[in-house]
Amino acid sequence: TPEDVKKYGIGSVLSGGGSAPASGNTMADWENRINELKQAAIESRLGIPLLYGVDAVHGNNNIYGTTVFPHNIGLGAAHDEQLMTQIGEVVAEEVRAAGVQWTFAPTLGNAQNERWGRTYECFNEDAGEVAVLGAAYIRGLQGEKGTEKYLDEDHVLACAKHFIGEGYTTGGTNQGNVDMTEEEFDALLDSGLLDPYTAALDEGVLTVMISYNSVDGVKCHENKHLIQEVLKDQLGFQGFVVSDYNAIQQTSGKNYKEQVRLSLDAGVDLFMEPYTWQDSMQAIIDLVESGEISMDRVDDAVSRILRVKFEAGMFEEEIGGTHEKELGEQVGSEDHRALARQAVRESLVLLKNDIVKDNQTIMQALQNMDNLIVAGSAGDDIGKQCGGWTITWQGATGNTTKGTTIFSGLKAAMDKKGGTVNYSANGVFTDSDKKVDAAIVVVGENPYAESSGDRSAGQLKLPASDISTIKQIENSHPDTPIILVLTTGRPIAIADYVNDQHIKGIVNAWLPGSEGEGVADVLLGDKDFVGTNPITWTWYPQDITSKYTDTSKVLYPVGYGLKKVEKTGNFTTIDDPNVVDLG
Repeated sequence: TPEDVKKYGIGSVLSGGGSAPASGNTMADWENRINELKQAAIESRLGIPLLYGVDAVHGNNNIYGTTVFPHNIGLGAAHDEQLMTQIGEVVAEEVRAAGVQWTFAPTLGNAQNERWGRTYECFNEDAGEVAVLGAAYIRGLQGEKGTEKYLDEDHVLACAKHFIGEGYTTGGTNQGNVDMTEEEFDALLDSGLLDPYTAALDEGVLTVMISYNSVDGVKCHENKHLIQEVLKDQLGFQGFVVSDYNAIQQTSGKNYKEQVRLSLDAGVDLFMEPYTWQDSMQAIIDLVESGEISMDRVDDAVSRILRVKFEAGMFEEEIGGTHEKELGEQVGSEDHRALARQAVRESLVLLKNDIVKDNQTIMQALQNMDNLIVAGSAGDDIGKQCGGWTITWQGATGNTTKGTTIFSGLKAAMDKKGGTVNYSANGVFTDSDKKVDAAIVVVGENPYAESSGDRSAGQLKLPASDISTIKQIENSHPDTPIILVLTTGRPIAIADYVNDQHIKGIVNAWLPGSEGEGVADVLLGDKDFVGTNPITWTWYPQDITSKYTDTSKVLYPVGYGLKKVEKTGNFTTIDDPNVVDLG
């Protein structure tokens, strides 16, 4: 409450995924509530400004009506640095409109095992590619370092996360263990795993969040070697280190006070303790008074936090000023949504493109078709196409926020050309729909976030209802070519569909966000596919553990992506990807 901020001199508050002000979930609700807290900080004993942080991981995604961009894996498929910077700028504006100065983004992990529930939060499996795109995104969020725009009132503090090794845990388990010795992990760091953080620091990132995972059984939140010696001493990081949500409570301390001590001594500067914040404050006081933590360590943490607040201009910030109101008028604007639509177009990856007639591929032939049907649970579901971290932490199916669904985009395109398109979620159509030119079946993963998205290899497949829909279309329209559009946050089992003669085309739209019309711009418009696969895709998920050592297990390598005129079997790759072999 504002009273808590005044009484205790609280320096930072966050909103967890899915939380909202009691008054509602509009931009005005957020702005009013956050500015109450910020004003309370100014009225506290020392008057130090309050830093407010949110998980704006693909747009200001907690708030209804904002622009929701594709999740990072889709942006990695687009591989467009300029686009990344532009997206960062728009996200910053929509975050600042709520009075927020800090976003917990971007994720700089490089997923090695797609069983991991946070795979879609990563740009690419290769640290070198993550470094390039992460830096471009930070440049957009914060403004370019060394210019007047850097951390001005249009920009926000970025947060490089999660330091470090989260993509390498055994079995892809979220918050799991990286089964390497300290020496082996240091070698991995030196071989390229640190590159995204080096690039982020070069862009002027001032906050770094620690990872839940362990390395050789030691939680990163108590790993002084990684935080103090590597991040602060070796890389020269001058900003502050923040813990993840309640993460210090996973350290090996026998009680809460010991957990605080371990994390503070390791180099954590700001504690994200939403439920036990009073206990953590008292624990720090007790630890200093007992001599278990030096005052120098506390002074270092405080100095780092104050440095960031000064550099971010927070001491000059006008709370609820006219510029904030002006930014609010642009939230979810036509221009912002147009950029998100472009991101959807560029993120699409064409995986299969068979010849259908007159030596044309299905994607060439689709341009001239007049009668289509669309089926599948993800075809007309904005919540499903947005995925997790959208309005709620886990995300949800249904009409969760404003935007356009994939079907509504396809319908608008067909209406424009005078064609016909009908939709059925389960693939059951009337007799009048039997004779159609093609069927577009949009299927994919249901929303999830973090550990709730962890899967066994056998679970990395389409939901049973989607599999049933595909069979329904094949049985009811046996002579109709099918284009499968996937909305997934990672590779899943699709070998059966690659080999299925009914299915002539497969497109991965990843998790495209709120602007589903971008799919129609490519499928039915004059835009071509430019996206390429950002993560090694196996024939069968059971082979994930051998995908980097046995090429026979690989269905689509990184860089695979067809054009409309290219038939299945031909693929293009990113020029000079500068791949770092991380084993």
